[in-house]
Amino acid sequence: MSSYTLLVSGYRTDFSLVAFDSSTRDIKVLSDSPAPENASWVEPAAKKSIDGSRIVYSLSEAEKGKALSLVVKGDKVTVTSERDTLGGSCHVHIMKDGSGIVVANYLGGSLIYFPIEEDGTLSATSASPLLKFDLVYTEQGQTPPNPERQDASHCHQVIEGDDSILYVPDLGNDRVWVVWRGGESGLSVKGWCKHLYVLTELANTLLTFPLTDPTYPIIPHPDSGISIAPPSVPERYIKYLNAAELLAHPSLPVLYASNRLELDIGKASSGKFESREKGDAVAIATLSSDGTLEAVQHVRTGVDNIRAMQLSPDGKFVALAGQNGGGVEVYNVGQDGKTWELVAKNEAITK
Repeated sequence: MSSYTLLVSGYRTDFSLVAFDSSTRDIKVLSDSPAPENASWVEPAAKKSIDGSRIVYSLSEAEKGKALSLVVKGDKVTVTSERDTLGGSCHVHIMKDGSGIVVANYLGGSLIYFPIEEDGTLSATSASPLLKFDLVYTEQGQTPPNPERQDASHCHQVIEGDDSILYVPDLGNDRVWVVWRGGESGLSVKGWCKHLYVLTELANTLLTFPLTDPTYPIIPHPDSGISIAPPSVPERYIKYLNAAELLAHPSLPVLYASNRLELDIGKASSGKFESREKGDAVAIATLSSDGTLEAVQHVRTGVDNIRAMQLSPDGKFVALAGQNGGGVEVYNVGQDGKTWELVAKNEAITK
């Protein structure tokens, strides 16, 4: 028997601890703990606290964004520290060396670094200056492809490669910024892992960037640019879709990329196209031996507007949640990583 614990957050009043039992195929809510306003991304730390409880970092996407440290002890989740992010935060990354966290501010187009204390809380005294990004389209006298969504720099995520190099996808600029740590608590832009896979939210396209001996700016691999949109959506209506999560299987050459908003195309297109599906689709992309994208297939979920998707550390299961309906689903991942089987679902868990 294998048991997994999920921590669920969102634009809701509580953090929920949820248990999934693979032998009984059951998902149940263990407990609810008070959460700050619009709690969003949660990221577990590798180490535990002194008393053995689990340390997690999260964000509050309120008007004044906050970075949070949490402790999960028993069935209770407690906020242990917080810092203002000086922008509208959307993603938190824990540095591999455990020295601190980096927060991406979607609103304000910036990054901010907070050192972590020995007890796992965020330093209350660090200077933590912002690293801000301008809108390059404006600087170059150009109009972005989607002016409504690309009105400013919108840093969307932070991932870490080799030698503490950070990669920051920026929706507003259609760029991935390459950043390295400079000094005790600062971040600086600079220009190196083997491939970087990037999912474009507004075009539902999966790109591959080569990172071996790169020259900057890095140009996507010429054979990349594979669409993850499901065949159920005609090409002219793909513009109403969005993409969300991109995950890499821990041991197999497979990527998982989620689509969202298919069930809303009817409203967005003024009734010109109505999807007959009951949930969004996840694209399963296989990689060739040299790391380039080889093929894409799809699995259909039963949730509406996928806004969270996570693989278990062993790669055997994937959990996902629908912001607009469908609750939480758990899928068993086949031995080749390319097949998913729905094994558990709880529609009572919302947002």
